[in-house]
Amino acid sequence: MARPRKRAPHIKGYLPDSQDELCKRISDCENVIRHLAECPAWEVINNDLKLQMKVIDDNWHLTNDEKQLNEFRVTKFAVMHLLNLKQKYEEDLKNSQGELNKLQTVEKSIVKDYDLETQTEG
Repeated sequence: MARPRKRAPHIKGYLPDSQDELCKRISDCENVIRHLAECPAWEVINNDLKLQMKVIDDNWHLTNDEKQLNEFRVTKFAVMHLLNLKQKYEEDLKNSQGELNKLQTVEKSIVKDYDLETQTEG
């Protein structure tokens, strides 16, 4: 039986930089997307949520109760958020990868600072 991996040493005074945070976020997003794609329960949940949203859409106009209408509205927003969860993680993954790429790729050309040129020497 293999021994468990040792934990990485904790370096005193080291704060994770933005690249470390982006790498962790990319890894988290990839895990969530992969698990949602492979999980058969997610399809059942998705179908149930779509059914719940259809029930709300079909019945909201049958009531005049302000409290119940507000409940319908909040529930529909929650259902829509859950239905779009995978796409939100995909978008977050794309944005995090883009940010990490910007940090890791150094621009070769230096942008000229036009503000300094307009100052008069004197």
